[in-house]
Formats: sequence, C-alpha cells, structure tokens
Amino acid sequence: MKRLSNNRKAVSPVIASILMILITMIGMTLLFAFVASYSDNYKAGIGSSVMESMTIEDIWLSPNSTSYANSVVQISLYNTGKVDSLINSIYVNGSALVSVGSASPNFGLKIPVGWHQQVLAQWPQASNWISNSSYIFKITTQRGSNFEANYVAP
Repeated sequence: MKRLSNNRKAVSPVIASILMILITMIGMTLLFAFVASYSDNYKAGIGSSVMESMTIEDIWLSPNSTSYANSVVQISLYNTGKVDSLINSIYVNGSALVSVGSASPNFGLKIPVGWHQQVLAQWPQASNWISNSSYIFKITTQRGSNFEANYVAP
C-alpha cells in the first residue's frame, strides 16, 4: 500500500508519445480540411468576392434633359478591385433601375480591373427627381458584392 502512494507518475512515456502524435494528427487533419474547402470555394469564385471593389465616382441626374426622360441617371463607376466585376442590378431607394433602351433590370455590364464605365439607367417609377432629396444608390454584382452611395439631387 505504501508503494502506491509514493508513485507520482500519471502516464507512461510511451502512452504520452502516442497521445501527442494522435493530437497532432487530428489538428493537421482539421487544418487540411479547412484549406481544401477554402481553395475549392476560391476556385469556384465564391472567395473572389472579397477582391471585388467598385467606386461610384459620380452620379448625374437629368432633370432638364431634352434627349432623355426626367428619370434618367448616369452613373460613373471605377473598378478598383483585383478581379473583373459584372454589374447585375442598380437600385435607388430600394427600387430597381432598368437599362436605358431595355425593360430588364439585369444590366449584365462587365467592368474590367482598372477601367471606368458610365452606365445610363432609368427609374421607371418616377417621373421626376425631386430637388434637394436624398437618394441611396446601390449597385450589386454577380459575385454578390454591394456598393452604395448617397446622393442629393440638385
């Protein structure tokens, strides 16, 4: 009985080594699964949305234009990201804009990296822009990125 109380060893060195190897293998398996999943998502284009960046340079409303209806807006965009962007839709205060000359809200406009692009869009619900009113413009891309700008009509 006295011998058991004096023995302070908890685990033998062989079992300790096996446990350390097992813990290391489990950790490396989890790390490999994460890296494999991340690289598959990145190849599929899901991870590339974080490399997408768009700058809304300027917005022009045409309240007194003779060639367009009063609800036409011209948006100047600049792709500052690391991947090409495809503009899917543009919204103003939650209402979808349509491309001038089209009834579809899907723009399908590709903007390569480092390029400027001007977009003509029409807001079918409005007959006129209201002076000194604030409008929130939201641009969505194919990858799911959203870019917003607040604009006050002149």
